[in-house]
Formats: sequence, C-alpha cells, structure tokens
Amino acid sequence: MAIILLKHVVLLLVSLSYVVSFNLSSNKCRYVVIKSPSTRCVSSPINLQATATSSTESKPKIKPTARYVAISALAKASDGSFATRELEQSSHYQSLDQRDKAFARLLVATVERRLGQIDIILQNCISKYPPKKGKHSNIIQATLRVGVAQLVFLDTKPFAAIKETVQVLRIHRPTVPEPMIKFVNGVLRNLSRPPKGEETDEVMLGQKLLKEKTSSQDNIAPWLLKRFQNDWGDEKTKLICEEMIPSNDNQVNSRIDLSTIYSLGVINGNSDHKDELQSLLADLGDDCTLLPQGSIRIGSSLKGDVKLWPGYENGVWWVQDASSTLPALVLKSALYDKHKDDISDLHVVDMCSAPGGKTSQLLSAGYRQVTAIEANPRRSRRLAENLERLGVLDKCEVVVEEGQKWKPSDAVQGILVDVPCSATGTGSRRPDVLRRTDNLTELLSIQETLANHCADNILNVGGIMVYATCSILKEESEDQVHKLVERGNVETLPIQSHEVPGFEDAIDNNGWLRVLPGVLEGDLKSTDGFFVARLIRK
Repeated sequence: MAIILLKHVVLLLVSLSYVVSFNLSSNKCRYVVIKSPSTRCVSSPINLQATATSSTESKPKIKPTARYVAISALAKASDGSFATRELEQSSHYQSLDQRDKAFARLLVATVERRLGQIDIILQNCISKYPPKKGKHSNIIQATLRVGVAQLVFLDTKPFAAIKETVQVLRIHRPTVPEPMIKFVNGVLRNLSRPPKGEETDEVMLGQKLLKEKTSSQDNIAPWLLKRFQNDWGDEKTKLICEEMIPSNDNQVNSRIDLSTIYSLGVINGNSDHKDELQSLLADLGDDCTLLPQGSIRIGSSLKGDVKLWPGYENGVWWVQDASSTLPALVLKSALYDKHKDDISDLHVVDMCSAPGGKTSQLLSAGYRQVTAIEANPRRSRRLAENLERLGVLDKCEVVVEEGQKWKPSDAVQGILVDVPCSATGTGSRRPDVLRRTDNLTELLSIQETLANHCADNILNVGGIMVYATCSILKEESEDQVHKLVERGNVETLPIQSHEVPGFEDAIDNNGWLRVLPGVLEGDLKSTDGFFVARLIRK
C-alpha cells in the first residue's frame, strides 16, 4: 500500500512544471533549477544583481529621458556642486537628441533658478520637508523639485509632468521603495489640483502657494540679499534681483555673448576687422547684435550645439560675457598709451586664466609673450583645449601652479588678476551662486594674498595691473583694492570713458568700473556683474 501511494506522489510531481530557487551562502549567485516532464534537469548560475527579487519579474531598463538625466544631475548636485556641470558630464545626457537635451537643461535651470520658491511650496504641503537624510533622500527631493518646476513654472500638462517624472523613481538604482514613489506621486497630484474648498479649476494649489507664499527674492540667500542692500541700496538691489531672477519666467534672459579675434581691432578703428566682424555677424543670423565694445550677442534664432555654429571650427570666436571682456580691454588701452601703440615687445600675464576668454583676448592683441597661470589641473586642460581650437596655444605659455607662488623668469609689463571670488555677478546664468554660504573668509584671504604677490613680486615698476572679480560684493572688490592701494606699492590709473564703449556709466568716482546686472541701459542691462580696477606699479 505504501509503495502504491509513493508512486502516485511521484507521478503527481512529475506532471507539474515548477521552479525552485535558493541562494548559496558561499557566493552571490542564484541557482535556478527547472524541471518539466519533457526536459532534463538543468542547473545554471545567474548573477543576483541582474535577477529580480521575483523569478517572474525583471527590472525595467533605464531609458535616458530628459527628466531622468535632469533629476539625476540635481540629485548628484545636492553636495553643493553645479547641477548643469553634472548634467553635461552625464553619458545619458550625451545620448539624448537635441530637443531632449534642451528640455533637460530647461528643467535643471528652472529648478536652480527657482529653488527657494520651489522648496517653500513643498514645505507648505509636506509636514516634514526636506526628506530625512538617507539612501533615497536626494533622488526623492530632486524628483519633487522637478515636478513642481513643471507644474508651477513651466506650465507642463499635469498628466505628463506627474507620470513621466514619477516614472524616473521606478527605474532608479538603487530601487526606490514603492511607498516613497506613491508619496511623491500624491504630493504632485495634490499640487496639480484646486485648493480644498475651492470649486474653480482655474488655479492649482501649486500656483496659489506660489502667489501667496513666495517671491522671486526667496531664491537668494537672505545674508546675500541683505549684503546687496547694504552695498547698493534698495533701488539697485531690486534691479539686480529682477535681472537675475525675474518674477516672470518669460523674462528670463538666456543670453550668449561671443568675443571674436576681430573685436579689439574694431575698437582700435581697424576697418578690415570691422568688415570681417560684420561678415561673421551676418553668418550668425540677422537677429544677432554687435555690442558697443565688440562682443556679439546671439539672437534667439540660433539654437543647438554651439560647435555647429558658423565660425566655431575656424576658431574665430569664443563664448565670453560682454562684461568679462573689460579687464583685457583696459589693460591693453593703458599699455598702448604707455608704449606709444607698440606692444609687440611686451610680456603680459593672465592670472587665474581658465577657461581662457581673457587669455584669448590678450593673445589677439599682439603681445610678444602671454603667460597663463592656472592652479587647477582640470581647468588648465580646458584652457589648453580652448586655446588649441582657436589656433593660439603655441603662442601662449600655460603654467599649472598656484599664482601666489609663481614668479616670472623675465620682466612683466602687464598683469590681469581675475581673482577667485563668490561669482555672485553671474547669478543670472549660475543661480546656484546666489545660495552660497556667507563664509567668505578663505576667499578674501586668497584674493588679498594673490593681489599683493602680483604687485610686489611679478609686476615691473611702471607696469600695469588690472584687478578684477565677477562678484558684486564690495568686500571682494572695492574693499580689496582700497587695501591694495593703501599699502603704497600701487596707485589707481583711472579708466576713461572712451576705453569701455557702452560701459561709460559704470565708471565710479575712483576711476574703477562697477557693472551691476540690470542697472545699465539698453542691451548692456543684461550682463554679468563685474568689477575692474586698473593700477600702476610705483
């Protein structure tokens, strides 16, 4: 009887197909044993990392959508790095088509520009925000921010904004728990609906919170906003903030300025260069603008990869904000006057030179020798690459060394010192700098040490030194030059109106240039904040 019962059990098992799986403690492989009446027993190792927790499920393949790469870049930038740089370094971003690349950049730029307002909106609809620090906190926070940016600032249709954004969490590694995904989905859905108790569908909760709880100045660190007000007063601070963070996103100015190898010649009245510059202007588009000091501002019709724009391959232009051209202009002007228009035997130095815009200007001027000093090896490689594209690398000596330690082997008649700074003048293009901490102690020390070294140990007597920053804080700019002059080794050589076409109104009572975003008239209203002081060694 027992034998008959055993036979029935065996027949029952053989008649069924089944899968048995188990983990071996000695390694990280899963062995799957498959049996069926028509096959022999098969045993094969499968890598656990490529196997789903369920034998019948598999993880979705990562698709590099615009939202995926934008959220990933923002999550990586939570440590304080620049999100746009994280985006550009992503292999997934590089694989996107041009349209998706543009959308990914728009998402990152909008979150960066509106981060203060976005977080206030989230704080008003989530009891505990930001998320507690943990394995998934950065990706959860980045996803919420991108969702709000679309719903509130970019007017993306709620269905697409929510579904496609939340989908990023489902393909993220490490796997985001389903309750967290549902939480993010719920928050974004609530923000896309009318506020409770209001029957109208015209206003979403997110829009209501934006209007009633936030202002564009919430995107600037409180200490920095107060410093702007102390340095420049309420009226100019309002203009600065409106230029950097407009209250209306339709007014955001994503400008691109180009410097060319012809720009200096145009200022000096070279008619040949003027014709060549006009020809380039026509190639770049009818809506491009020639700015007073020789830069070209790109119009809205020219889009896409800058490497495909006319003149790029020929090395006739480089990207450089109009205001950052001023230090090299005033240095050249002073050296022309001092040496009676003959600068062909002069040695000039560009301190803290990467990425190379000012170095390229100096090289196009015709000096005998240009030395570019850059302490950061990575940035120095970028500098060399840019100079090579322009065909001038062989004319420049690139030195990778800390500026405050470098000394020249021969006489230096001019030096441009664009010191490391808070970069607060670039806030319209890099809104992350507007949220930096208020600890400037180390930067201020580097600025003072570097400026003193250049004046004392590099520049010849009678030589010209230009001190510059892209900061709109006086303590990094005007205050540093006052200290430098008080040491008695240098004195101001005032900048004259004819030397800086279009920027005449930016010359202050000291004879220094102080460019504030949003303050000048016309096209130059939209420029980076910049400070330039010209000095002569006694």
